Amino acid sequence: MAAGGKVDILILRDAASVRRLRISTGLMRALWLGPLLLLLLLGAAVAVAYHLRQDNVVLARRALAMQGELEAAGERLMRLENVEKVLRTRDVTELETLIGSYNAADPGWWKPSKPEEPRDKGEAKEREAPRPDLGRLLARVDANQAGVDNLRVRIENKRLQLNFDLSNVTPQTNLVGRVEAGLVANDATFVPLRAEKDEFTFQIQRFKQIAASLPLPAKFEARDIYGLKLSVLDPSGKTVFSQVYPLPKD
Repeated sequence: MAAGGKVDILILRDAASVRRLRISTGLMRALWLGPLLLLLLLGAAVAVAYHLRQDNVVLARRALAMQGELEAAGERLMRLENVEKVLRTRDVTELETLIGSYNAADPGWWKPSKPEEPRDKGEAKEREAPRPDLGRLLARVDANQAGVDNLRVRIENKRLQLNFDLSNVTPQTNLVGRVEAGLVANDATFVPLRAEKDEFTFQIQRFKQIAASLPLPAKFEARDIYGLKLSVLDPSGKTVFSQVYPLPKD
């Protein structure tokens, strides 16, 4: 050790000169005290984190227990309020009902019972469903403005092939409007048909041949069809001709 609290380190190598390093004792102490201090700090941090976690667990358990106590106190308070209401009314019937319904084995004896739901909701919906108006559905309308002739209907490949002649009953004036088509099912329901193109609008002097290929609705078979309903409407939407044509059963 050299004077002044320093340590000399001699480095000897073959065929080389001697080298000397001088290191202070304070630096050497720092080299082994530094990692030790870091290790102590890490241990202290782990201990603090563990204690904080234990405190959080204890607080969570206390909060859960207090929540259960509050719920139980709320139920008891509601029970007392119900009893107080009955006592204030001074109704003998309600008092007898309250005393007779007491059940120590059932903590929820004082709660009002829920109304029973209908067992068969499907039957209730069927009873509530409106009945179809056959008179209105099958009614024929003719304002002596338009007519339908040479009607030809064919169903193939889930499509309805429709051909007919639309005539103007009063050729002195042009007939303008649109045609609407729909299917009347065997269960008296009406299913409108939509044209993929603009085949159903018209402006004619005497007559017009109309041909359209209409897709049938999904899950709708030919055996479900009673007839085809054709309606002719003027530009204001008023029906000037309407008739249901029964379709033959193949």
